[in-house]
Amino acid sequence: MQENLSKLLPEIYDHVAKAAPMEGCGLIIDENDPRFIPLKNMSAEENHFAIDPKEFVKYSMISKILYVVHSHYMQDCCPSEHDKYNCKAVGIPYLIVSYPEKKEFIYDPS
Repeated sequence: MQENLSKLLPEIYDHVAKAAPMEGCGLIIDENDPRFIPLKNMSAEENHFAIDPKEFVKYSMISKILYVVHSHYMQDCCPSEHDKYNCKAVGIPYLIVSYPEKKEFIYDPS
């Protein structure tokens, strides 16, 4: 994983720990250095996440979204078929982290 992303991992894991057992989610945006934006998971379903569309549009208008971040609680960090489909639909790589295992996987639809 790129060094500039690795430095964001403690903040990401702190956020997903607070969200557990639900999936935590957020965005990594480009502001000279990448920055993690923690967001509320709008989904009430276990093993799913939904980002508020207004938040997504807001950040896409003020900065470049580098990654959509979400966690897999008590699962590995490999993308599900649902993840792959949605990732391809938005055209932005997913950074998937497993918690509490603390592993990472980047799924790039391109």
